[in-house]
Amino acid sequence: MAVLAVLLSTAVGLALAEAAFRYILPPVPGSEGSVAEYIATAQRNPGAPRLFPAGYTAVFDIRGLYPDANKVDFKIGPSRFIPPDPAEGAKHKVLFLGGSVTEGIFLSPEQRWPARLNDAGQIATYNASMSQAGVLSHFPTVRYLAERGDRFDLVVLATNHNDASWSRRLAEIGFRYDPAQFPAGSVEIFKREFEQALRPETTSLRTVAWLRHLIRVARLSNASTAQDAGASSPHSIVVDGLRLSQNGTQLLPRVPLKDCDGADAPDRISARLYEEWKEIFPKFRQEVKDLLGADLLVVSEPGAFSAPSESFYGSDLRVFLTCKTAEGVRAIDLKDAAASERARARLYLDAARMAGAETFDLASAMAPVADGPQGGSYFFDSIHPTPKGAEKFAELLRPVLKQALDRAQRD
Repeated sequence: MAVLAVLLSTAVGLALAEAAFRYILPPVPGSEGSVAEYIATAQRNPGAPRLFPAGYTAVFDIRGLYPDANKVDFKIGPSRFIPPDPAEGAKHKVLFLGGSVTEGIFLSPEQRWPARLNDAGQIATYNASMSQAGVLSHFPTVRYLAERGDRFDLVVLATNHNDASWSRRLAEIGFRYDPAQFPAGSVEIFKREFEQALRPETTSLRTVAWLRHLIRVARLSNASTAQDAGASSPHSIVVDGLRLSQNGTQLLPRVPLKDCDGADAPDRISARLYEEWKEIFPKFRQEVKDLLGADLLVVSEPGAFSAPSESFYGSDLRVFLTCKTAEGVRAIDLKDAAASERARARLYLDAARMAGAETFDLASAMAPVADGPQGGSYFFDSIHPTPKGAEKFAELLRPVLKQALDRAQRD
């Protein structure tokens, strides 16, 4: 009886702890309800809209990521748009579709560049972006928003970074990046890249999930590199995670772009993707027009590949571009990488123009500051903007947005 009483009291205690954890704490990053798992779920079910679920919450500790970074409370409201939701009554409604760059990952709501483009009474901006989403990921999003009655004057699309990743990964398993093959291909990629990794992380018990998370935090916090030795500012789990995501690319010998001779050579990826974009954009523009009543503005995403390393806050968190060479896998010279990325962005815009969409080359417009001596102050890694970078994005896009809306109104 004594043993039974102990077991019963333990079970009751665990149940009460579970109830308390679910009431007090949000889902754990990297486990139940996390961004990574939600992305994987969308990838496993590619017909689902690429939108965060209503009520989704996460808290990110981002100390050391950029000046004054502390934490970000990520909370999705009933609309499923990324906050802040704009005030009602604006003359024009603009929808933003993209990946983590447009999502504004690790920025507070008012710092995200789509939010900075709100103009009281004139322009209301709605952010329906999500990490890892490419243009094909947003076909279901457009259909979902149309079905619930949403209409916009303009849709702004920025996906060239993720489109390149999708095209490369699909080609490796024998698929093309097109609407017909994307659903099956994305499921296959889910199986290869996520399923095995996520299965042990997923649990319905939040107490167990948080215990695993705290152990992971402790381990990663001890994984600081020599680059951070002597740094005065504390860093966070996000900084450690981004550093680990470099996967040693910064330690590889660097080679010029011309030395890349495999299927992963950036120029080969760009050539294949250009043909895919030329097929995708007419279909996407037509769906945007037919379903949402909106014109399409396609914007290229900038990067910080050739910024000086010392210009980054705390530590250089860039993931260098790599390719296969006669000597093995090598990192591409940073100036060559930057030039290659901007050339790909121009192909992205060229394909969009051929489909009749409006375009703006934000990548080239940002190049003078991104490549300058303080380039790292605009990005916290290869492509994601800091608050200063997001402010610059919005500054460059503000007149472009107004011109596009004026043209749409005239038409």
